[in-house]
Amino acid sequence: MKKITKQLITLSLIMSFVNLNAQTKNIAFIGQAPAYNDNIPAAADGFTYDDDRAAATWFMEDFVPANSNINGSYFSFQDIAEGADLSNFDVLWIQSDGATWPGRLEEWPRGTSEGGGERHCIITEVGFEWNGGDANCISLEDSFISSIRSFYEAGGNIFLGNFAAKGLEVFGVFDGLSNPWEYRPNQTFGETAPITDSWAVDNAWGNLYHGETNDPIMNDFVLGTPDAGCNNGIYIEFLASGSGKKNRTCQYNLDFGRINDDANTKNGGSATLAQKQSEFETILNAEILLTNCNENEIQAARFNPRTTGHGTIIINGGGSYDWYADGSPANFNDNVKLFTKNALLSLVNSTLSTKTINPSEISFAPNPVRSVLDINYKGEINTTVYNILGEKVTESFSKSIDFDNVAAGIYIIKVRDLTSQETSTFKIVKR
Repeated sequence: MKKITKQLITLSLIMSFVNLNAQTKNIAFIGQAPAYNDNIPAAADGFTYDDDRAAATWFMEDFVPANSNINGSYFSFQDIAEGADLSNFDVLWIQSDGATWPGRLEEWPRGTSEGGGERHCIITEVGFEWNGGDANCISLEDSFISSIRSFYEAGGNIFLGNFAAKGLEVFGVFDGLSNPWEYRPNQTFGETAPITDSWAVDNAWGNLYHGETNDPIMNDFVLGTPDAGCNNGIYIEFLASGSGKKNRTCQYNLDFGRINDDANTKNGGSATLAQKQSEFETILNAEILLTNCNENEIQAARFNPRTTGHGTIIINGGGSYDWYADGSPANFNDNVKLFTKNALLSLVNSTLSTKTINPSEISFAPNPVRSVLDINYKGEINTTVYNILGEKVTESFSKSIDFDNVAAGIYIIKVRDLTSQETSTFKIVKR
């Protein structure tokens, strides 16, 4: 076989390798604790973070190993606030069941204040801090919000679990709407220990599925026939009977609040439930996924970007979205895990086929190159150069790449747009 033919075959394999590597997606789990398997036993209010630890452990030890195209990482809220780099991640799972009383999580990720003026801190690795909301905590809150907001505005997708759904407004999802804070989930409640009453212990808990049955969020679910006892909708069990249930909830209640008020105003003062649901989906560019059986409480939803280039966010703040309870039977929340798996994979897969740089928008000169390769492209970029063996030669954030000390040959350059996260590969020849 001629040498040039061998080189072309090798080049094809290397380009396939680089493209395959580009398809490997990075997901970060962001939680309270300093490590994913820590439940912060020394938190100031005496509650341990067992739910968030169970979620993070499942992500790191089950979900990531089961998906070979996913790289998983763990960061604490404090890591992000102190400058952890999120630019290489495609999806974030931000999880906060909070472990403390729901009223203290109303302004998450910011702390709330007690009647005596004590401002709490809920963002550091030590867990809930009574009256810890000093200037340092406020600075961490601001930095955390800025980092997540920048990720979202650059097209990053996010899954918000439990009370993290309160962050929708500060992350920029409702920018451009009047009084955007009024569009956050408007109802929170729940206990800090499992409810012992028979109505909770002896019954399975679930939700009415509101979306299309072919939505990727429903992959591998066994969907039954419409249940006459659940408003003629498709009911999905999330917590088995016999499991401990704390009913910790962060949801939209359509019986009051901004969506209810606006829908009533537009419909003669008395909107129907269907009109309120339509108001929610239209104004927020959202899709309702899970509700209670009466359909007036929205507990999971997908928020599609209202601004071009922004990411997609899925939330689940339902009382049946529970990760841990003492004394619960094995596999008590399998469908919680399945919903989360599908949410993460759907957010990842939405980036696979669409995020490529249009070849007509980028050019390289001179090519072949002898000294410096200049890249003509409108946005800020990261470049990685590979040789014919697939070895990384150099990486840069500049649009001028020095090839002076690079051997003559054929190279592959992978270019990533730092704003849109679009990625493509191109062939470069060094003379």
